[in-house]
Amino acid sequence: MEVALVVLKNGLTGGVLTILRIALILTPIMVAVELARHYNILEALSGKIKGILDFLTLPVEAAFPLLVGALFGIIYGSALIVDYAREGHLGRRELLLIGIFLSISHSMIEDTLIFSAFGANPLIIVFIRLSLALLLTRLAAYGIDLFDARKSAGTLQKDKELS
Repeated sequence: MEVALVVLKNGLTGGVLTILRIALILTPIMVAVELARHYNILEALSGKIKGILDFLTLPVEAAFPLLVGALFGIIYGSALIVDYAREGHLGRRELLLIGIFLSISHSMIEDTLIFSAFGANPLIIVFIRLSLALLLTRLAAYGIDLFDARKSAGTLQKDKELS
């Protein structure tokens, strides 16, 4: 019985400490995000990555969630992505493309630091992850656009046949 109480106490203590650590990380990031929105820092950041957004065929509104997710992780980026989707700034296509990009290149700072600690070359890690994310997201955008174009053309063709 004493062993079970010790395990329970350790588990609860560990869980509470983990939640506090996460809160200590998330709270400043969320405050920074809100300040960035309020002071229009988004526009400044968007201008810096406009070429990447154009290549990925994503709107300017995708810049901040994409940057936060790529630098700090999917969990942090997902809060922004959900907010932007609820506010109507991002459609299904954009959400899918952001998801593809972040599934490959999320948490670039943390992951790179972890792998570097084990002797990996950080430049190679970042280069390969970003290259793959850009390439596969662009291919997905092309595929989505091609599918939509064929779908629209098929619908138009059927409408002409019915007339």
